[in-house]
Amino acid sequence: MWVGGIGVPMNRRSFLKTAVFAVAMSRKAGSRGLVLLRHPDSIVISEIEWFVYKPGLRDPSIETDLRCATRITAKPGIHGWADTAGWAAPNAETAGDLRGRLLGRRINLPGDLWRELYESGLPLGVLGAIDIALWDLWGRLENKPVHALLGTQRQTVKTYATTDVPLGDPSQYARYARSCKEVGLHGCKIRPHLAPSPTAQAPPGEGFPDRDMAVYEAVREAVGPDFACMADNGGTYTFDQALRVGKFLDSLRYDWYESPMPETEAWRERYIALTSHIKTPICTTKNLADSYLARAAWLASKACDIGQIDVHCGGFTPCLEMAHACESLDVSLELHDVGPDAYPHLQLIAATGESLIPYAQVPSVSRSPCILPGRTTPEPALDAHGCIPIPQTPGMGLELDWQYIFTHRVF
Repeated sequence: MWVGGIGVPMNRRSFLKTAVFAVAMSRKAGSRGLVLLRHPDSIVISEIEWFVYKPGLRDPSIETDLRCATRITAKPGIHGWADTAGWAAPNAETAGDLRGRLLGRRINLPGDLWRELYESGLPLGVLGAIDIALWDLWGRLENKPVHALLGTQRQTVKTYATTDVPLGDPSQYARYARSCKEVGLHGCKIRPHLAPSPTAQAPPGEGFPDRDMAVYEAVREAVGPDFACMADNGGTYTFDQALRVGKFLDSLRYDWYESPMPETEAWRERYIALTSHIKTPICTTKNLADSYLARAAWLASKACDIGQIDVHCGGFTPCLEMAHACESLDVSLELHDVGPDAYPHLQLIAATGESLIPYAQVPSVSRSPCILPGRTTPEPALDAHGCIPIPQTPGMGLELDWQYIFTHRVF
């Protein structure tokens, strides 16, 4: 493993220690730190449960859309939970290992347990669900939202929407962006001509730069110079294509240029070159297989100008650590793929300033209340100003419908 592009070889453990030290130093330099709360030795983890269920929703990229409710119980009978994608459920061996590691452990700062579990090689999806549930439990024990434990800095966040599938010719993209502006959103991210699967990167050179540039120009003309526009190309460009499109985006004053090339370590040097040749900020690393450690290394080596992470990359703790890393480097952070996992992201947003995380992505422009199957808490809805209010209830702010979950449980 190489850190910061300076040619210093480091193994996984030494990189972790270095990253944690860097974060600690940034906190001492003035960032707002966690409110340290300690619970009595009698409050210990007494049970960990996983419930995989069918929510009755369909994801176009997979045959069956499953969710996994992870529930952690503390000895006094207080629960904390997470509701994540179904692939976050552990197999029997991993579940047994987790119980062996965590049952009987005193409730402590979730980040302490996160580092231990991460170093054990726990899959990031499983780790993420455990970590979110532990933070939720911590907040419920304190009867506070998680953002209050970190230090609340704001009560709302501006929003933007994304085109998830190709819409057609440039005029259709322009109409979509204009509709986002008319309903009060603060921005629009354009995904013009991508690979057939929205989650898969096509090989470099299979992008459509000329068609994409026509779309980007039509969108900017439709919404004017003061509406936030972002470009997302799904990692399909070669370096030369990415550079040509990037310079065109400079002239259009786009807010960021997301994932123009493949996001692997083999491409990091080309990302460093790209950021040095264009003015539009590069937002990348959403597809890295590792957690915040690799993403922090890309930022430190100036392979990108905007950090990117989400709770699928190991949970709430790595998102928090990534926010501290971005803050120490004076760059902003984009929380990718919020979707039905908005609540943990909103907790982090509330504990940060607008300059660090300017926007939250919304799945639709509807203001009508929506409650997903398996939950009793409505999904965050837009207010009259195109913003999402921050949850104020204890923990992550999400209540689950356990009767529905048990009724529709798969295993």
